[in-house]
Amino acid sequence: MQVRSNDLGYGFCRGKHPEGAVVSYTDIPGLPQTVNVVAVEDLQLPRVSSGTRVWVKGQPYGWHAAEVAGWAGLDEYRVRVAGMYPEIKLRGDKFVIRWDKPLTDPVSAVAQGFCDTPEYYEARRAFLDQLLNQRRVSRGFTAVLSAPVELYQHQLDTVARVLSDPVLRFVLADEVGLGKTVEAGLVLRQLLLDDGTATALVAVPVALRHQWDEELRGRLLLDDALNGQRLRLVTHDDLADELGLHEHALVVVDEAHRLLPHLDRRPGLRRDLLSTRGLLLLSATPMSGNLSTLLELLHLVDPVAFPRTDLDSFRERVQQREGEATNLQVLSSRRASLRQRENVLQELLFVHSGDPVLVDLVARCQAAGDIASPAWSTLVTYVRETYRISRRMIRNRRNSAMTEEYPVAGRHAAFVPLADPARAVVDDFLEQYRDQLTGQCASTAYARTVMCGLGGPRSLLRYLKQRLAATAGTSHAVPAQDRALFEATVARLQLADTSTRLQRALDVVQDRLERDLKVVVVGTSHDTAQEFFDAARARWGTSVGEHLNRTEQQKREDDVLTFLEAADGRVLVGDHSLEEGRNLQEAHVLVNLDLPLDPNRLEQRIGRLDRFARRTQPAEVVIFTEPDSEWVTAHIRFLSEGVGIFHNSVATLQRKLADLLHDLVARLQGEGSRAFAVDLAALRISLDEERNDIDLLEELESVTMASDFDDASVSDLRAAEEKAEPLRAAFSRFASASGGLGLRHQEDPVEHLLRFRTDPGQRIHGLPDDASRQVMPLLKRPRAYARNVATQHTGVAPLRLGDPLVEWLERYLRADERGRSRAIVRPYAGGREPALWLSCDFLVEFDAAQLNAETEGTRRRLRRRGDALLPPTVVRTWTDPTGPAPSALQEGMLDRPFDKASDQVLRGLLWKDVLEALPDWQELCRLSAEAALRHVEAMPVLTSEPATASTRGRAEVAARLAVLQARSQRLPYEGERVSATQELQREETLGQALVHGIEHPSVSIIACGAVVLWPTS
Repeated sequence: MQVRSNDLGYGFCRGKHPEGAVVSYTDIPGLPQTVNVVAVEDLQLPRVSSGTRVWVKGQPYGWHAAEVAGWAGLDEYRVRVAGMYPEIKLRGDKFVIRWDKPLTDPVSAVAQGFCDTPEYYEARRAFLDQLLNQRRVSRGFTAVLSAPVELYQHQLDTVARVLSDPVLRFVLADEVGLGKTVEAGLVLRQLLLDDGTATALVAVPVALRHQWDEELRGRLLLDDALNGQRLRLVTHDDLADELGLHEHALVVVDEAHRLLPHLDRRPGLRRDLLSTRGLLLLSATPMSGNLSTLLELLHLVDPVAFPRTDLDSFRERVQQREGEATNLQVLSSRRASLRQRENVLQELLFVHSGDPVLVDLVARCQAAGDIASPAWSTLVTYVRETYRISRRMIRNRRNSAMTEEYPVAGRHAAFVPLADPARAVVDDFLEQYRDQLTGQCASTAYARTVMCGLGGPRSLLRYLKQRLAATAGTSHAVPAQDRALFEATVARLQLADTSTRLQRALDVVQDRLERDLKVVVVGTSHDTAQEFFDAARARWGTSVGEHLNRTEQQKREDDVLTFLEAADGRVLVGDHSLEEGRNLQEAHVLVNLDLPLDPNRLEQRIGRLDRFARRTQPAEVVIFTEPDSEWVTAHIRFLSEGVGIFHNSVATLQRKLADLLHDLVARLQGEGSRAFAVDLAALRISLDEERNDIDLLEELESVTMASDFDDASVSDLRAAEEKAEPLRAAFSRFASASGGLGLRHQEDPVEHLLRFRTDPGQRIHGLPDDASRQVMPLLKRPRAYARNVATQHTGVAPLRLGDPLVEWLERYLRADERGRSRAIVRPYAGGREPALWLSCDFLVEFDAAQLNAETEGTRRRLRRRGDALLPPTVVRTWTDPTGPAPSALQEGMLDRPFDKASDQVLRGLLWKDVLEALPDWQELCRLSAEAALRHVEAMPVLTSEPATASTRGRAEVAARLAVLQARSQRLPYEGERVSATQELQREETLGQALVHGIEHPSVSIIACGAVVLWPTS
């Protein structure tokens, strides 16, 4: 059906008759006997689908809303005219096709008589209000709204910061267990929602592929994108074979530090990643980790500012920033005296003597003489932002204010003693072997031997046998002078009972299983874990799963899934392959068959359970102690009392713990078990100081000028999400046959899940057949009004913007002009003459007309900043040509719902009486609308609110520009200055459009209704 639009935005059917020809209607009261054909082209008309909405000319004025009921044959259609019965037969050139685009001028529609029954408006109004409120409280981040995830501030803020930046390249470096997967998934989801043509790719270690697939499908509801190839999930190994990485809107790499070796082997892959439009690198590598790794990651997201060949300069920069972190803490502390602050000021002047802005701010602080002066905080903010190591690294920490509500499981230690009769053989061997190595440089080999010995007699026995069996001349082979000791120890261990540790571990697991707990058992070596797995399978059968390095990947995935989803007690046995990346927070207990020497590796292991979890009890970490063994006792005391790893996360201490391990390995050969017996109190103090320094540095690097999702924003969002009843009532009214769409639905009274009927061939009342076919596939997924209901189930979507069904309905309602224009005649005992009152719904919102962007997706991301500063608002007015209606009249008469028993829809012959009483009908409508606009223009929504928002917007833009200006001039390295200059130029252009769109908001009338108050006497 070809259509053209008139000034109102309606479309008209083009027929085969010459323009001006006269055709006849069936004789129906209220319809004209003749009407001029609208168009002239001689075309073969395709059939209009059932349910298509049309207008039929009324007599003496206006138009009748009607609907095509079906094909009647002989070039005629069956047409249902609103308010009339039965159906009539009309040729296709006898009616006007209603337009499928937003109605641009509802006032003119009412003036010319294109009016519906108010039932359409009343059915839609509350639901449209709910959608607008969802947009307001979510700041346009519909991916967050429509994903069944809990709402945590640090995750929302990360998503907002990434998506508000025109350059989508970041390192997400949250501490282990804080939900980097959710953050990246929400960014992915929003990008795909913003741009229907965008594609994305996620690359993960092979061991995490299944876990990511489950997260993307079940938690982020991206199954359609995965099935439709808009989103691809590949492994690190497969990434190098991917073509066209630059074509994706976003590439996400999880455990990005593990991808770096691939880049060294495949330089082309590095070039491809540098050329991508968007890149998110996920890694828990903190500022305290390996600086060369951190530099490599930052180089991938910002190669200009971070050349990978200049590690020394980068290390110097980090060290300088560490000093600034401590200094800024002094300036921010109320306890610091003016003398202490003066020392800091002098140090800042020495380091940044070439920065005139900093020099001026320091002078203001010195002149203030009062530690309560705002000059101090201004200086702190300036240094914090201007000399940030990278604005493209976002890191949230467990002990920050923003993550204090995030439910991390925590950990508590359970020390289980055992008396191993073969332990003495192990300890004797470690001492004798150390003596034989005197004078040799074999610290690494000895440390490996110690680790096996600490793991128990069976662990050492396997190790010694492997060494003895190694080919002579290889690095693993036993030198001739040591063979006698190795062989003698093997013989002694074979004669002894070496099963004590294994049996004790089985007993511990049995005890936890009897309490229906889920138990993860980990051995440092594959052989140790395999031996326990075989014994556990023999005792408990198939309730024991495996995650072993030599097991097929699919078998690992199946066993992990079975373990996590089981309702009763289960066992999962793993080796080192389980220690990184896995989400096992549903488990209750971690049993350590042995302990690695490397505290960082042990932290990774415990971190599988100590992460986000809804349970209230911390994970139990089981450690086997041997009080009679000096070696085992010293090692456990070192980890527990020195490092403190069994009580709190030490993830932020990676660099310090790596240094500690290096020192330990170097001293073990010379000092034996005494190498563990350092001053534990001093070690603890040293680590606490390091943690404080790192916390200061990471706080300095993670905090921005203002949180994109501040406390108030998160509070508003949560408050709105807790109110399911208004949405339930609004959607139920909209999804009804009376003026709404007949979406047959039912809410389960127990699970509170919303399901729709999707019978084959079903037609949705109120929709054309083609639209029904579009929406039917979207009804299959269950929904929920309440967020907490959606998060408790897999694959259930909250009924929110961003959900495909809600997005379809929102687009349809935007284009569907039903309910946009309405007119009724209402009896009124208090009037002497008929009077027209006009209702206008004004949408006031940030005007994004001047936002220039390469893609619509980028444009939508940029306009969110405007919506955040000036949230969209609907203002409803009642006016006549003289101005607003009195409040008593509005509340008592005009705002009343449509009453079929007394009110009449203004159509057909009723127009005759109304036009006789109000002959200047069109002029009255125009003047009333002008009065409404004047009324709105005097309201705060168009006076004080844009002004206030503009002040905030200008301050935000000025602060961003000041930081970028300073960075572009003061950063120590040319690459960093170039990068900051580019950001500055982008921000200047965007800032101008942002402020203009706030100061001059868009004002549009989205619905209009007329009530003619008709005297009853």
